[in-house]
Amino acid sequence: MITLTPDEKAIHRVLLDRSRAADPTKPMDACLSYKALGLVIDPEGINTGMSRPPFRTMFPALGHVSMYEVEHGRPMLSALVISESSHAPGAGFADLARHLKLKVEDDATFWQEELERTLRFWSAQDSLLVLDAAVDRLMGELQAIKNTLRKIQQSA
Repeated sequence: MITLTPDEKAIHRVLLDRSRAADPTKPMDACLSYKALGLVIDPEGINTGMSRPPFRTMFPALGHVSMYEVEHGRPMLSALVISESSHAPGAGFADLARHLKLKVEDDATFWQEELERTLRFWSAQDSLLVLDAAVDRLMGELQAIKNTLRKIQQSA
């Protein structure tokens, strides 16, 4: 079970607020740059890895936030964070999705779909969706355990 650090909780809160307030028909309007997120999280510039390029502590924190969300059956919140120059996330976004066993055929398409999915999920502000996502994830885990137990029983 993933536990978020204070910095990760701050990132999560900012991204969650943006997602909830977003218009799902205008996904790019909900996005913010690494730099903008860093300035919200660390306006005093105390943690330079969070608030200044090359954002050495922000990238792992964003990954951890998305791992936390996927663990709970929800979309990757870090889909909202993009590069100022490319208006897309870094390559680490799709790499993390692959690591989390999400289906990624094309990095850009996956990101756009995950961004849209994130905004639809959170802007609905439906507590049942949040609960259903958690239950679906739990049921999937239980099914995997059940399948493993069947294999063990058959080989015994």
